[in-house]
Amino acid sequence: MLVDLLFLIIGVGFLLIFCYLFFLAIASLRPHKREDLSAPAMRFAIIIPAHNESALIAQTLENVKNIDYPNELYEIIVVADNCDDNTGEIAAGFGATCLYRHDSDKRGKGAVLHWVFPQLLATGNHDAYVVIDADTHMAENFLIVVNHHFLEGAEVVQAYSEPRHPDRSPLESLAYLGFALNRNLRYHGRSRLGWSANLMGTGMCFARNVIEKYGWNTTTMVEDIEYGMFLQLQGIRVVFAHNARISVELHKDIDQSQGQRTRWDMGKFEVRNKYLPQLLKKGIKEKNISYFDSSMELLLPPFSLFVIMVLGCFSLYVLFDFQKGTLNFYIWISILLSLTIYIFIGLLTARASFKVYRSLLYAPFFLIWRFWIVLLESCKGKNKQRQW
Repeated sequence: MLVDLLFLIIGVGFLLIFCYLFFLAIASLRPHKREDLSAPAMRFAIIIPAHNESALIAQTLENVKNIDYPNELYEIIVVADNCDDNTGEIAAGFGATCLYRHDSDKRGKGAVLHWVFPQLLATGNHDAYVVIDADTHMAENFLIVVNHHFLEGAEVVQAYSEPRHPDRSPLESLAYLGFALNRNLRYHGRSRLGWSANLMGTGMCFARNVIEKYGWNTTTMVEDIEYGMFLQLQGIRVVFAHNARISVELHKDIDQSQGQRTRWDMGKFEVRNKYLPQLLKKGIKEKNISYFDSSMELLLPPFSLFVIMVLGCFSLYVLFDFQKGTLNFYIWISILLSLTIYIFIGLLTARASFKVYRSLLYAPFFLIWRFWIVLLESCKGKNKQRQW
């Protein structure tokens, strides 16, 4: 029957995706060689784009000033972007270099980086640049680890970011799960295979020569994903530094969280439309599987939306084609088992607390909320503003 064939094709498609995800997960479990961290040598500029961040910037600056790295080898640069609070004054009080940007037509991190990098190249003597958000806290050894990767030959490094308070609320616990699945399994796995990892907005580290050659040229709402795909096409690998840890403050307010996730979801569609054909073409031309891996990163939706797709299609299968003992039956049972196993591997590798496991009880409400966000944004059309 036509219905049988349709659910067979969909089911096989999902199983192939899970094969890909488990392949990366297995690669992520490969043991690392013991790293002999190099002595501090690189001179860093730590760039903090900030728009009205007076509530959080002081804690971030206090953290960055106390990391384990010689003070003379890193400079903290806060870019107060169209601020109407005292973010700049707070930054200056901590001894940070504060640059003030006033351009109400172009806002957001991408616009800030496009504006500030030429100034730093012209006036600074930094060997590398680290970009973090105003709510980001670094592990004490962060720059030592990044310094080691650059001295080992990396040109772009992405740190491991995670929510600071995964136990504070079900929303943050479920977000922590998403972070764990992406960072611990997918990004770590592809980096262990020698492929390029994603850039993630905060904890992005660039050697000076990369910025000198390419500048910052993003145009979409997700400047990190876009710039990572651009670098991939230039043959520059993003190294995922699993042991360079940073933590971020997630929005506790559901409206703010909804706006952030809308930007991520819709922005990824923009990057896919812009870069997917180029990645596939170059992968075929150079016979390089890493370009197909990057293409998969653009094709796969955020994990919560992927779960919605799997459960939605499974529900339709149960309604229209469910028969015990058939090939389709075993395929769809395998899909549900794969989903469950994959989630628990992510939780185990992240050493999640009991509260994070308990938050899975709220997962149905979280998935409904995520689906609602996408539905609303699809009805409204794309938001073209690149703002904070």
